[in-house]
Amino acid sequence: DCYELLAQCHVPKHIIRHCQATAALAVELAEKIAANGIEVDIDFVHKACLLHDIIRFCDFCEPLELMFEEPASEKDLQRWRLLSERYKGARHEEAGYEFLKDKYPEIALAIKRHAYGALIQKENCPQTIEEKLVYYADKRVMHDKVVSLAERLEEGHRRNTEVHGKDTIDIDYVDSQNTPRSGWSIV
Repeated sequence: DCYELLAQCHVPKHIIRHCQATAALAVELAEKIAANGIEVDIDFVHKACLLHDIIRFCDFCEPLELMFEEPASEKDLQRWRLLSERYKGARHEEAGYEFLKDKYPEIALAIKRHAYGALIQKENCPQTIEEKLVYYADKRVMHDKVVSLAERLEEGHRRNTEVHGKDTIDIDYVDSQNTPRSGWSIV
């Protein structure tokens, strides 16, 4: 069960709310696609979205105990430190993939392929309709609200250039791959 896995990792409540909002949007889109006769595994989309940020805290640079509105318990902090150390140097998409790949390989791959720059990395570019829905829904949900793609990408640019540096991310190219004219589509 997804919620058991989230609890096992002590995923912070605000990240769970983001995952739930991402799942709601992706499932809504998947249902519309299915209603048009295109095969899509809605249950898979739901589960992958609920778990897509399961190890999100490994990306945080500030001390974990200072990151959240609600105080973290000592158990939360211990679990976050353990998982952050286990996946040291990995971004949350790769860490989530590693955490889930043995029991849930397809979901793990969808999680790996939701990375901010996945569309410009041939090996990590979403391939299936389900992976594309996970990617797209995550790029439309900021915190727990659905926003325009432009607004979300602007926030992503800011966050990713702070983490990776302006010289390592070609924002204009990422933008060009996240627009309809790029040739990339959900279906």
